[in-house]
Amino acid sequence: MRDDEDRTEAYRQAIVAAANGKVVVDIGTGALALLALIAAEAGAAHVYAIEVQAEAAAAARAAVAAAGHSNTVTVLEGFSTEVLLPERAQLMVHELIGDVAGEEGAVAAILDAKHRFMDPMAPLPFSVPARTRSFLAPCEYPSEAYRQRFPAADALLRRPEGVRALKLPALPADELLATSQPFEDIRFEVGAPQPQQRAELRFELSRCGKLYGLAVHIEVHCDVNGGDTPADVTSAANGSHWSSVLMVLSAEGVAVREGQTVLVHTSAHLGGAQPRYTFEAWLQDGGVWSSLGSVIEYPEASLSPNDVMDLQLDRFGA
Repeated sequence: MRDDEDRTEAYRQAIVAAANGKVVVDIGTGALALLALIAAEAGAAHVYAIEVQAEAAAAARAAVAAAGHSNTVTVLEGFSTEVLLPERAQLMVHELIGDVAGEEGAVAAILDAKHRFMDPMAPLPFSVPARTRSFLAPCEYPSEAYRQRFPAADALLRRPEGVRALKLPALPADELLATSQPFEDIRFEVGAPQPQQRAELRFELSRCGKLYGLAVHIEVHCDVNGGDTPADVTSAANGSHWSSVLMVLSAEGVAVREGQTVLVHTSAHLGGAQPRYTFEAWLQDGGVWSSLGSVIEYPEASLSPNDVMDLQLDRFGA
């Protein structure tokens, strides 16, 4: 996250505006304790930084000590749903946002934290970030120019048969066949994100082409005023450390015309430790609807990290 300058600066501005004088809890602080240290530097009364990975927690303690904030920042090791705080917090900070916004379990963690960590009388904002949304749009197969620019993405696109979800660097808008629409909206600012979400999206295709899949990107609102202002950062931007997720509908592509309609049903089950998504799409042609393949279940449809590494090694002859 540190090297994603746009994201880090958006978080910094929001935390600086909200943290002064407050007890802050940082969920998933990471090895750098980045958000915890921003809060401490912004004048937080105390920061409790929670990290489940033992090595990362040790590194976070070292980072806090090196920054001279050991008296202000306490690193707690464990799952956020299991650790205890010695006092109630007035502000939560976190970066529990996945390439599909809710896939890292943010909803379950925030609902638990509101109940066990947060002062019920604390003034808003409750959380930085305030809101995150996931968007999707029908898209074509990524262009040759894109694949030459991102050789690792080219390796993933030459995927094993049957893989239906790929994580790629920011897909350019030129690949989209219609304007993106939101299918997931997670509101953190008052600590009440919805654990079950469904959407029915209708896309009128803006041009002819070959429909290959559904491109997913996220937007994040850090603004402490409630998340209704324009997004601060998006995974669709070049240089984002989030990926675009490409849900594959057809390996060969389906020829489509301007003005045709694509219907997409989505569901998001976000209340558990492992969120689950489904995507199902149809194409309208002359008043007749035809399926664009079986239901995509995510994250089950994606390549595992080991598969990704093997594919890249094969691609580059290692």
